[in-house]
Amino acid sequence: MTIATAVSKRIDEFLYSRGITLYKLAKDSGLPIATLQNLYRGNTKSPTLAVIYKICGGLRIDVSEFLNSPFFSLTELELD
Repeated sequence: MTIATAVSKRIDEFLYSRGITLYKLAKDSGLPIATLQNLYRGNTKSPTLAVIYKICGGLRIDVSEFLNSPFFSLTELELD
């Protein structure tokens, strides 16, 4: 799986578990909704660390918590 796919799936997990929408995350993170939609839909191939930090800020979690998922296992990721 690509990093973009892993990030998208992880966002989905947090949205579901917290019962929030992508729009709420956009508002809370300060990111444009288009940025999150492109990431969520797989149109963004390499999300930047700055975007991930903002997402984590919107979720009120540390980046380490966001990355603490099997999605980010080196055996799962396709690194190019």
